[in-house]
Amino acid sequence: MLSLVVAPAAPVVGAAASKLAALHATLARLAAKYPPHPVVAPQPAPAPIDPAAVANRHALARAHSALFDARAAKYALRDDYRTQPGRFVRLRAAITRYQQARAAYATAAADFHASPAGAALQVARARYPRF
Repeated sequence: MLSLVVAPAAPVVGAAASKLAALHATLARLAAKYPPHPVVAPQPAPAPIDPAAVANRHALARAHSALFDARAAKYALRDDYRTQPGRFVRLRAAITRYQQARAAYATAAADFHASPAGAALQVARARYPRF
């Protein structure tokens, strides 16, 4: 049988040292060519969002959506010329739903405009003239 004895290789200090020196020289050249970006100051944290303002916005959006749906339902009955006796009941119900949705939207809009978010909206609107 063939018997091989593998001896550990001697450390190559000279070659490793020269490779390390070449690497440092390359890094220094690259650092001179591409200087590091200046450190940007961190941005301040955004102001926390008030849950009440979010609730006001959502209530206003829901009331707005209900108002549009009720108005569309009312207008959809314009061309309904059925002869059944329930036609005017449907018209009256659609008109009543629209009036209720309009009142709910007016209440939600008043609540929103009374909130700080509504006041900020009024300030932003005042900056630009209406035409």
